[in-house]
Amino acid sequence: MKRLRFRIEAWLVRSLLFLLRQFPLDFSSWLGGAALRLAGPFLPAHRVAKRNLERAFPEKSPHEIAETLRGMWDNLGRTAGEYPHHRRIAAEAGNRIEIHGLETVHALTSSPRPAIFVSAHLANWEVMPIAAALHGNYLSSVYRRPNNPDLAGVFTDRLTHPEMSLIAKGPSAGRELLRVLRQNRPVAMLIDQKLREGIPVSFFGREAMTPSAFAEFALKLDCDVLPTRIERTGGAHFRLTVLPPMEKPDTGDHAEDVRLLTQAATSHIEDWVRERPSEWFWVHKRWPD
Repeated sequence: MKRLRFRIEAWLVRSLLFLLRQFPLDFSSWLGGAALRLAGPFLPAHRVAKRNLERAFPEKSPHEIAETLRGMWDNLGRTAGEYPHHRRIAAEAGNRIEIHGLETVHALTSSPRPAIFVSAHLANWEVMPIAAALHGNYLSSVYRRPNNPDLAGVFTDRLTHPEMSLIAKGPSAGRELLRVLRQNRPVAMLIDQKLREGIPVSFFGREAMTPSAFAEFALKLDCDVLPTRIERTGGAHFRLTVLPPMEKPDTGDHAEDVRLLTQAATSHIEDWVRERPSEWFWVHKRWPD
């Protein structure tokens, strides 16, 4: 029965992606946003997002919270609608992706060294590896393997260049990341979701278990850590900002250095979310109840 359910689920997802691929990118983005603006408030995740927002922004009125939730569902729907159009986004990047911090990207291209692009589930987070590849940085992105194995190909289909790759979270992820970084190839890690194996740092004034592997690698291999922000500038158009490498702490206490670097990167993310709260993934249970 489980095998049959997986097959049906995969068929439905692939059929939906095929249908969206037939539409122009801008229409597919709009359609996804419109669909989730309507359906999102009826999903169980809506209650999670509302509770998260009320805790993170106690000063916001119910109307402001509702507007942020509406914007969040629009953004998530647009991100889904854009999913089958990654190659179109790459092909039209000159008109669709505004990049700040290109000097940092070009320096990495001209003089390869281990580097970690650190970001969050903001706007369409898939734009980061697309934009990096257009400037010669082919990211190995860490992702969560789908529960349905029949959907694995849906993730690999999104890669827009043969030198881009995906690294599934799990027991072997650390070894694979270490191998890639030691080859002076860059990786991308989203560090804004709860991780039991992470460490507690402050996020919106509350303790949150946070992935710290990027900090471990950065300190071990002297990697550059590049905070990278993605914003939606209207429809299927984006702004990517790559900040200069973060300063790595050196207190003489490795565990404290890892904590300080993880906190610094998380503080960047909090600042970005505060500026554009409707573009973050509030449906995730980021904090303990």
